[in-house]
Amino acid sequence: MFNAEKELEDLINQWTPMLDKGLKTQKGLLEIALVPFDTIFEKDVNGNPIYKHLDKPQTKELIGALGDVISMYKESKYTEGIKKGNKIMKLLEKNLEN
Repeated sequence: MFNAEKELEDLINQWTPMLDKGLKTQKGLLEIALVPFDTIFEKDVNGNPIYKHLDKPQTKELIGALGDVISMYKESKYTEGIKKGNKIMKLLEKNLEN
């Protein structure tokens, strides 16, 4: 006799671990998108972050690239990445003003 509820429960139990692994992989891939921006926070010989040495065209280019990453995060509802991306964006925009 076919027990739909039992079959559905078994199916959920089989797929839950794979879904969990997939979600963890997705989060890891999303986190990687901001890794290239880490280099702009490295310090020069005077202890100043590299992003402060960027000229306006370089800064604008980074802002454009970062905007693409933030859009991807918004599509994926990756709030942690959105927050980090927005913090970087504020620093880059402030750098444009100087």
